[in-house]
Amino acid sequence: MGFSLLELLVAVVIVAIITAIAVPLYRGHVTTARDAALIEQMATMTVFQEDRRLRTGAYGSGVYDAANNIETLTAAIGWRPSAPDGKNYAVVANGGNSWTVTAADANGRQLCRVFPANEPCP
Repeated sequence: MGFSLLELLVAVVIVAIITAIAVPLYRGHVTTARDAALIEQMATMTVFQEDRRLRTGAYGSGVYDAANNIETLTAAIGWRPSAPDGKNYAVVANGGNSWTVTAADANGRQLCRVFPANEPCP
């Protein structure tokens, strides 16, 4: 009462097919989650930028790099990430009506947005 070689082979093929479908889907969800975490921090940053613009008439610029202890962005607009876990942020005021933020996580995933329209960088 055991499995024949053919039955085991069929089971292995079924597992391989399921894995071939599931792994790319999982990786896609992980990438989406990383992007969402960066976008969430960028959205929070807009509140600080608008506050600074209302107080001073200009958007702030700076860098937040937790690994290298660079927090010029915190000094410029008063913003600090809610969970500094290896993410880096570089903000450049484009003058006048917009500012650009480039965010990178510890895994090298990088996003760039132009605010306040929240559009991808050109």
